[in-house]
Amino acid sequence: MKIRNYLLGTLLFMIAFWVSAFAFEPNQQQQEELISLKSQIAPLVEKDNYALWSFYEQARDLHPYFKEEKTAYYLEHLRDSFLTKFLTRKDLAKSESSSLKSDFLAQYQGSGLETAEVLSQNCIGWYQTLDNLSFAYDFPTALTIAVRYRESGCGYYLPKNGDGPFQIVSKDYGNWTISKELFEKTIKDFLEFSKKKIDWYNGKNPSTPITLSYKSVNYDDLLKFSGLYNGLSWWIVYGNILPAVPKYFFEKMPWEYEKGKRNWLFLQFLRVLEWEIKQ
Repeated sequence: MKIRNYLLGTLLFMIAFWVSAFAFEPNQQQQEELISLKSQIAPLVEKDNYALWSFYEQARDLHPYFKEEKTAYYLEHLRDSFLTKFLTRKDLAKSESSSLKSDFLAQYQGSGLETAEVLSQNCIGWYQTLDNLSFAYDFPTALTIAVRYRESGCGYYLPKNGDGPFQIVSKDYGNWTISKELFEKTIKDFLEFSKKKIDWYNGKNPSTPITLSYKSVNYDDLLKFSGLYNGLSWWIVYGNILPAVPKYFFEKMPWEYEKGKRNWLFLQFLRVLEWEIKQ
């Protein structure tokens, strides 16, 4: 029975491959149409990673619904082309920022990292999704993952309060089983929410803006961000702001907060950064 199932599976695979390989062959005119379409899109995504990712998502999500061969071929080709260009840009950004991130990690090795919790595999189980979206929004991936861990752990689920993995109280995601599509939406909501918080702060502090990005991180801006995200101390919005609950950022770091039970924001950020550098 196992041999027969294996042979049947192999035969079905060969048929599927033959059909996909020979079902549609674009003619010269159609190839030129596709080239023209790509050339029209190119200026829109030339320096905009968010736009490039959005075009990729649209092609990816539309492709399964089009059975007409020409349209399906166009969407598949565009999807793969957009993704290849996006990943090439992301790999370049990783390479360009590798030294900076290594230096940052080395600078803060003494901040409690040696006694911090090890990084759970759950936190990096969806790394590519978290990393792709963080790059599209120009936001540090390690911070995205650290906030997710701090707010609800790194489990692939919806918390009972309905606020989602990033605990955005203005959202209601329900508390049923999470799907890949909904998980992506919660990440996008977090990134958009965070960028708005940063823009709000920067509007009030134009001389000392937060400059966190996919390629650039610094301690002061991470601390400011924790205040914006978790709640501001005394609602002060100018200068070197702090979180209303200091341990949100500092827990398990030396001195006052070193007896904490979990990595909170900064140490979890360092743990993820450490893992990224090793990759």
